[in-house]
Amino acid sequence: MSDLQRLLDGFDAGEFVRPYAGAMTLVDVVRAIAHVCGATGIALSDAARETADRLAPAEHVVFVIADGLGVDLLHAMPRGAWLCRNTRRVILAPYPSTTPVAMASIATGEYPARHAITGWWTHLPALNAPVTVFHHTRATDEVSLEDLGVTMRELCPAEPWIPRMTRDAALVMPAAIAASPFTRYMAGGAPRLPYATHEEAAARVAERIARAAGPTYTFWYTAVPDALAHEFGPNDARVHRALEDLDRALEGLAETLARGERSVASTRIVVSADHGHRAVSGARHLEVTADDALLPLLRCPPSGDVRTLFWHVRPGQGAAFEAAFAARFGAWFLLITVAEAEAEGLLGPDALTEETHRRVGDYVSIALGGEVLRYTGAPGRERYLAQRSHHSGLSAAEMHVPLVISGG
Repeated sequence: MSDLQRLLDGFDAGEFVRPYAGAMTLVDVVRAIAHVCGATGIALSDAARETADRLAPAEHVVFVIADGLGVDLLHAMPRGAWLCRNTRRVILAPYPSTTPVAMASIATGEYPARHAITGWWTHLPALNAPVTVFHHTRATDEVSLEDLGVTMRELCPAEPWIPRMTRDAALVMPAAIAASPFTRYMAGGAPRLPYATHEEAAARVAERIARAAGPTYTFWYTAVPDALAHEFGPNDARVHRALEDLDRALEGLAETLARGERSVASTRIVVSADHGHRAVSGARHLEVTADDALLPLLRCPPSGDVRTLFWHVRPGQGAAFEAAFAARFGAWFLLITVAEAEAEGLLGPDALTEETHRRVGDYVSIALGGEVLRYTGAPGRERYLAQRSHHSGLSAAEMHVPLVISGG
């Protein structure tokens, strides 16, 4: 049986979640918000239009992304939690289910097929190497892309939608990343408000809305629960306590807005996530080493992420690569061609742009179980081996995220 057939059978059996096949996605939510906020040129699916109708009465829209908040983690919260009380439905994260891919979709309203950000390590043809989108460095040696002459718009070719909106916009971001190249790209000139705690972030949002002279859009990003889930696993009590802290801040924000001059009907708080988490405790942490027999078959190091990787193969070496990959990793990863991935719409319902084609190469490998795979030529091996939870694959734990909407 071919790996493509194994993937299709896995979709039918529920072992994998098929991305972008009619179910509501995070991109639909982003497009609904963009439409309500006056951004032009936004195409809406039926699901997106339904969400837009729910948000349309709101003079103030607050969009919160809780990094790594999969539905499984939400289900572990107390039933009376604000997030649980206001959950409307389960939606799909973008695939590959990892933060740079999702944040690029949030910034642009586009699927990965068009925005061309393909994982934590995105292949950049100009350097013939993987780069880290958020750190803005070449992955293999951590040299700044700025020093290498690569601009943010070369890295992120799709247009952000915030500059096209008619509302007053601002981003509320953790202080460590409020001034990062990606945050500046996403903001498109809108103010970036740093914060240290969830309570402070909620206060910044409330103050901003209280002082507003007209309609507003506020984006709030939090690294909870992602960082803690990676370190301790998604079932750890420290992860749950951090989520409860976020929940209290969100409920406090909703109550503050309800008590103020702005009525509940004039505000909507929308919460979702970029991906979920799959525990990998006991699973194999596999590696492509610097002297690996696969590397001579490649034009450059693999890119993507630890549960979905992209491979650029030397001309005429496809069959040899398929055989070598199957021998090394076939027990834990499927291997399909990029043409097959595009035909199945794995990176979105749109055709791949030329730039996306150049970045994803020739083959895609997809984790079958809990295993992860990494190229050791990039720094960070110790952290990788220690992490107890990962994402970027097609399991329900990684792909299913909540859609939370207050009021309405």
